[in-house]
Amino acid sequence: MAIPFSNENLTLAQMRSFVSQLSQLTIGQGANDDISTDLVNGFIKEGFQKIYVLSNRYPYYQNTLNFSTVNNVHGYSTFTQTLPSVATKTLTDLAQIISVVNTTDSGNSLIYFDQFKAESIWVGTNDLSGIPVYFTVWANQINLYPKPDGVYVMAVRGYRRPSLAWLQDENTNIDISPDFQLPLVNYVMSRIFQFQEDPEMANTYMRNYEQEITLVQANLTAPNSNQPMILSGGLQLNGAANTAYGFYGSSAGIFVQPGTPYPLGRMY
Repeated sequence: MAIPFSNENLTLAQMRSFVSQLSQLTIGQGANDDISTDLVNGFIKEGFQKIYVLSNRYPYYQNTLNFSTVNNVHGYSTFTQTLPSVATKTLTDLAQIISVVNTTDSGNSLIYFDQFKAESIWVGTNDLSGIPVYFTVWANQINLYPKPDGVYVMAVRGYRRPSLAWLQDENTNIDISPDFQLPLVNYVMSRIFQFQEDPEMANTYMRNYEQEITLVQANLTAPNSNQPMILSGGLQLNGAANTAYGFYGSSAGIFVQPGTPYPLGRMY
């Protein structure tokens, strides 16, 4: 069976097939098979969970959810996923919330607040409606304070929990960042050779797994950079004139001519 590595991710069946070819072991439920299907599935799940718990803040799991407020209602538990696809979600689908932003009109970014403190402030006759400024997370719902005085569209950005649907349907892609596909293979191979009582091969694959995980995780969780650093030649002016030799500033009396290593300027 050819392994389609051109796909974003392997399915559970494809992962088992590749591991079988790589290890030269037969995987199945028969008495003559080298290792059982259930045991290999368990190793794949184990490696999957180990990779995920290292950090869930991978771009692959980023989600944007939206909900519309209801007049005089604090709590919201049902959301519409807009990115990366449209779906209905609940708060339990998110592992972390990064921000809640009011996108109506000029909008505002809501400030996270403690639920118990909020309940002690907005209570009784003090529980007045207004433009939401704070949000809390309690009982699997987002609570807004003060309670909305109208309809506002809120955008919730965060990192979702991975799906385990691939364990029930072996033809469903494993829900892991494609960057971790081969490290996962190395982890499973290590566990298989450990089961086969071959410590040398088990240690070799485990070292490969650990080295790859370190590199990939550092790359995926590094601070964003919009573009490579520009070391020179980046001078731009919004001048009234742009010639082949220089730029006139928007104010009369300033002329800037690019130079190396520094631009030249003169007054006129």
